[in-house]
Amino acid sequence: MLVTDPSVIGAGAALLSAASWAAGSILFKRIGERVSPFGMTLCKGVVSLVLLGAAVLLTGYGSIPAKDLGLLCLSGVIGIAVADTLFFAALQDLGPKVLIVYFMMGQILTAFFAFLFLGETLSVQAIVAIVITLSGIALVLWTKIRGEDAQARTGARGILLGLLCMLAMSSSMIIAKPALKSASALVETFIRMASGTAGMFLFGAATSKLGDWVEPLKDVKLLLFFIGSVCVVTFGGFWLSLVSIKYIKVATASTLGATEPLFVLPLAAFFLKERIYPLDIVGTLLAVGGIVVLCRSLT
Repeated sequence: MLVTDPSVIGAGAALLSAASWAAGSILFKRIGERVSPFGMTLCKGVVSLVLLGAAVLLTGYGSIPAKDLGLLCLSGVIGIAVADTLFFAALQDLGPKVLIVYFMMGQILTAFFAFLFLGETLSVQAIVAIVITLSGIALVLWTKIRGEDAQARTGARGILLGLLCMLAMSSSMIIAKPALKSASALVETFIRMASGTAGMFLFGAATSKLGDWVEPLKDVKLLLFFIGSVCVVTFGGFWLSLVSIKYIKVATASTLGATEPLFVLPLAAFFLKERIYPLDIVGTLLAVGGIVVLCRSLT
């Protein structure tokens, strides 16, 4: 029986989007064992540009004021070239189970920056939600850094890289926000991806590292696996998130999207054989609950 209820379609798309992002982190963890974070950022950008470019050709590009175009390009360099590279590096140190929960703090940073720079307010409910989320994140991070010295050092480095990544992501969104009404979300994403990928290419060319970055992807099996992983994230994660926003309220879509850590726990345990500690489960539930409350309070 064909489902036509918009709310059901939107909710299903949001949940599938969260599951796709979780699956993408598992896939990129595997790829990152052979490809450097720089190479992954560059090649993911190229594949995403092809996919997004095809979609833009079908839907139309339109015109964007020069100022807004500049903001989107700057946002892309910071949010794609810098943040994605830091993300892939942190993913190898922390693993998807820890990183996905840790990255829920990115929503807190974005809300905080919006409070500082855009004049948006934080209610008492939002502050309580932030405290709950941070408590959950702290529990999950503790399971990563409490072990042997080598693991603790790797975990601490991953936490630092992850924090820098979230700062870059949040900053890029604050920069882009004034320009987000100039075009469709698809076109804006294409512009940000194009500028970020161009930035990576120029950096690789300037440092003579392009060849080293793409060398592992000369393996056809690895290349096909990489392309498939990007498709999961681009269409499963990004496109389905747009579908969810189309059919249900943004707050509801954001709330359902916050369930991503609940998907990554079993996936990490099954595919990567990562051990799931009781503190991981408790911390994840606290973090997800806090983000759900935060999303509701910011509407």
